[in-house]
Amino acid sequence: MTGLPEAFDLERAVADEAERHGARLTEAAVRGLAIHARAVLRANDDLHLTSVLDPDEFVGRHLGEAFQGAALIDSETAGLLVDLGSGNGYPGIPLAAARPALGLLLAEASTRRASFLRGALAVAGIERAAVLERQIQRPADLADVEPVTVLTVRAMGGWAKILPRLGPALAPGGTILLWAGDEVESVSRREVWRRRLRVRGRHALAGRERSWIWSLEPASARTGS
Repeated sequence: MTGLPEAFDLERAVADEAERHGARLTEAAVRGLAIHARAVLRANDDLHLTSVLDPDEFVGRHLGEAFQGAALIDSETAGLLVDLGSGNGYPGIPLAAARPALGLLLAEASTRRASFLRGALAVAGIERAAVLERQIQRPADLADVEPVTVLTVRAMGGWAKILPRLGPALAPGGTILLWAGDEVESVSRREVWRRRLRVRGRHALAGRERSWIWSLEPASARTGS
């Protein structure tokens, strides 16, 4: 699929989806998100950026789920949002649009996908955003960026091993948002997780069975140490 049906009003769909989840977007942000969505679909045959091709489902899954994540972050939260293994730019780009006090860093190891993301950010006019072409597996991989206020992870392999290592990269009070299923319950009982991360809560994804946004924080946050 290289585009959307002509009759599909993407800008209206983005704005409606944002409103449904309580995200307040400027007109410029709506336009930028629509441009980004069209770029994802145009590049999909070449880069395999999404398997969701139905227009309504695309908006609901990629943008709606990002707006649900934004609802878990206070609207005044500032600092740095890092979207780990960003790939197509979801959920990082819509989440940052809904929480504009956060700067955005899209971390993507694939050179081709990183190049796509740079181009998408440029044509969509998305400000305070950049691409980090690098594999992130430990705090040292983020040593040259500011402490992370929000770390997002969706559809990235290896998260069960990587996330416990990244706690030290978070700013005080920092949060990890993980889009995943029930497997997080068993993973979080592993010794390395119990020592390093704590599940603060989970939030059901609208219209999806047994799929959640998990809110995580460093285990030390329990004692404030």
